Amino acid sequence: MWDRYVDPLPIRSRDAFQVLSARRVEDGSPCVLVTAGPAADPARVADALDEVARVHALLDHPLIPRVVHRGEEQGHPFLELDCAARADGTEIVRLLSDSPGSLAYGGADAFIASLREALQHAHQTIDPATGAAIHLGRMSGGNVLFDAAGRWYLVGFGRNFPLEKDDGTLDGTVPIYQATELQTGGRPTPAGDYVALVLWMRSLIRHVDMSNVLGRIIRGEWGPQDAELVECLRWLDARMISQPPQLRPSIADAVAVADRIREIAGLELDPDGFAAHVASLLAGRAEGEEVVEARQPVAARTLVIGPDAAWMAGPDGTSVRLGRTLRRVLMALVDRHEAGGPALTMWDLLEAGWPGERPLLEAGSNRVYVSLSRLRQLGLRDLIERHEDGYRLTPTTCIDRGTASGDYGRR
Repeated sequence: MWDRYVDPLPIRSRDAFQVLSARRVEDGSPCVLVTAGPAADPARVADALDEVARVHALLDHPLIPRVVHRGEEQGHPFLELDCAARADGTEIVRLLSDSPGSLAYGGADAFIASLREALQHAHQTIDPATGAAIHLGRMSGGNVLFDAAGRWYLVGFGRNFPLEKDDGTLDGTVPIYQATELQTGGRPTPAGDYVALVLWMRSLIRHVDMSNVLGRIIRGEWGPQDAELVECLRWLDARMISQPPQLRPSIADAVAVADRIREIAGLELDPDGFAAHVASLLAGRAEGEEVVEARQPVAARTLVIGPDAAWMAGPDGTSVRLGRTLRRVLMALVDRHEAGGPALTMWDLLEAGWPGERPLLEAGSNRVYVSLSRLRQLGLRDLIERHEDGYRLTPTTCIDRGTASGDYGRR
């Protein structure tokens, strides 16, 4: 597989499936790879990826990425998606939790509305193998991928690999949102997909600026003048979420109610605003990362760091101010390098970056992977390496504590 791709970086690593960002060797263009996780049965993963490739090929929507290649290398099945994603929705939620700001309501609303449109496109497409419409069924943060510009993509049709094990059962480590009937063995429906999307949306409200009239009503602060808006908001629970599938109205009815809510509340969709906010999170600005100054490149294997790693500069010479988590992870790598000790394990780096926290194995490992990926993207791609069961700075890395770099990073 790695004769076709370079620079693989994890987006999400689970026992059954791994999602990676990479670049094609042929032209250097970015892509996303889905492959077997460390505890997966390769044959089961191969069957799942075949189904993803087959069903995604039936869908033609800008938010649903094409499957470019479905391959296998030495018994390891993989699938290539035509998008430049570098994070998933689970990671964006983590970044939002660490950010002092909130999403503008119009941007968050536009994001959910666009996903609903992509689902409707799938519902209008008949799968020739089954004779039925295509559904996603369940929703999780892993179903949405984001690129560096904040653009987003919906994946998981055919086999919902972001939240399933290789045998098709649900992964208990993934927060899953679904209509009630699916929890008791019911079949997916268009309205059920809409319910799953709404339930996921509601889990994100804490990250959204609700200083508008909707927030006031949700808090119970309303009067007679708000009667129609209150009734519209109640409609979603009473008619969509709480109803059995055969009594639910159509998604078109739900869209009409949502449009009326926006009209009464004076709200507008802002997809560009949402993309810009996500792009800023991924660029690290929310955690305090900032390009301070671009200087002349230093020696190829030199890492320059300021006091307590408040800033750093890799071999390209660009000085970057770091947020608190990346500082701690970088200092752990530097201290171990200077002490000449063994590579740091995932647990070593987790304790360094998030002292005192004890997340689940998958959540912890993803935190570490994402932080190391970020440091590589900030200029240390050639200096951080995987070694045995851990990570380290390459043995030839030279550490400059800023003493030989003048006012590097000072502002």
